[in-house]
Amino acid sequence: MTHAEAEHHKALGNGLFAEHRYEEAIKEYSTAIIKDSTERVYYTNRALCYSKLEKYSEVIRDCRKAIELDDTTVKAYYLLGQALIEKKMHTEALSKLKKAYTSAIQQKVKYVNDILQALLMARKRRWDDEEVIRLERESELLRYVKGLVTKDYERLLLEAKDEESADAADYYINEQLSKLQIVFEHSKENLMRREIPDAYLDKISFNIMHDPVFTPDGITYERQSLLDHFEKNGPFDPITRRSCTEKQLVPNLSLREAIEDFLKENGWAADY
Repeated sequence: MTHAEAEHHKALGNGLFAEHRYEEAIKEYSTAIIKDSTERVYYTNRALCYSKLEKYSEVIRDCRKAIELDDTTVKAYYLLGQALIEKKMHTEALSKLKKAYTSAIQQKVKYVNDILQALLMARKRRWDDEEVIRLERESELLRYVKGLVTKDYERLLLEAKDEESADAADYYINEQLSKLQIVFEHSKENLMRREIPDAYLDKISFNIMHDPVFTPDGITYERQSLLDHFEKNGPFDPITRRSCTEKQLVPNLSLREAIEDFLKENGWAADY
């Protein structure tokens, strides 16, 4: 009877959620949890409501509980990963979203592409945060080195015995500061050369790949792009047009590793 009552409140919560009445839906899911605290769906449903309200700490709490009850739940890993992104916990977000993606492929969940986009977003956000820190450190380094050059210049001026020596000191500091600026400008130019190797791009969506796979003809695609193609157009390789099924796909592990290394250094590419 208790489980039946919990299901009744879940149904009420679902109806309220459909009407975008998230606070009220949360109350119904909370009542369902009180009636039966062992059903992970009540937690993931409530977490989704919290996500809509941007209450990410609550999302994290409910998703962790759902995973504790059932560690195969794709929805919990997906919502948890999204919430962790918003809390700037990007490393853990990547871990949870990778788990969500792997499980979604195995369970043939329909929103795999949404999970993939969240995964790429986590990579991008992590790189953005690291880039801010890198730029701050670079600016601090430039200021520090310029300070050393200036101190050296002041020393030379104090030691200068005539106008010629003073002019030599002026020439020295201008030359050193100019060289410093060139070095740092070249560093920035190198960072701005943002090109993605063609081999890293999916031949269907033209996005950077996360889960590259071989077809029997040796052509690499993003797994989910290929599965979407099979569903819409039939089981054949899009380029060679030869027969190809999901069971024949082979993970391109070396390319996946290369792409992951590339994204660690070029997080902007996750948004390509």
